[in-house]
Amino acid sequence: MTKGYHHGDLRAALLTKAEELLQASGESGLSLRELARAVGVSHSAPSRHFADKAALLEALAIEGFRRLGNTLDAAATIEGRSFVATLHDVAVTFVRFSTDNPALVELMSRYRQGDVTSELRHARAASFAPVAALVDIGLSKGELAGEARTIGTVFFATLQGIYVMSNNKTLDPLDDELIIDVVDSLLNGLAPNPHARNEPHSR
Repeated sequence: MTKGYHHGDLRAALLTKAEELLQASGESGLSLRELARAVGVSHSAPSRHFADKAALLEALAIEGFRRLGNTLDAAATIEGRSFVATLHDVAVTFVRFSTDNPALVELMSRYRQGDVTSELRHARAASFAPVAALVDIGLSKGELAGEARTIGTVFFATLQGIYVMSNNKTLDPLDDELIIDVVDSLLNGLAPNPHARNEPHSR
């Protein structure tokens, strides 16, 4: 017997509480039985929505990608702003999402491309789609030079490094100006260079 939940919102309540437990004690402290106790429902209630713990964790990751996508979509809206200002907002938004939700982001990062369900694969792709569109705009405006996938990889790898350094307290405190300065330095390397030559790298 559930306590105060309608059929349609128990799943959302379970996911919200599961994320709290994940943040507090990690994956080892998260179980369907403990989740049921924390939400105040029968021990069998979570199994109606999640077949097992693995299914619960995947649902949490999907929800994480959905939330990340929504925040990146808002930050990547370029109307009325410069490309660079928009990219600054995207960078700050991504790093702040990561530092605010470290356990969730770690869970999201655990899934590899080859071993995920189509739902998770779609959620992950959709979450980064706004930034991919912004990179395309940067290329079309001549703000960036190179191949879109490579640019996106370098951009997010750089932001991931900032996030990891922040979590390790290598960067403490982490301020938005630092994130923006790093992005500006990165843009200097990604900007078109009319004097660049297609030469093999020296060894």
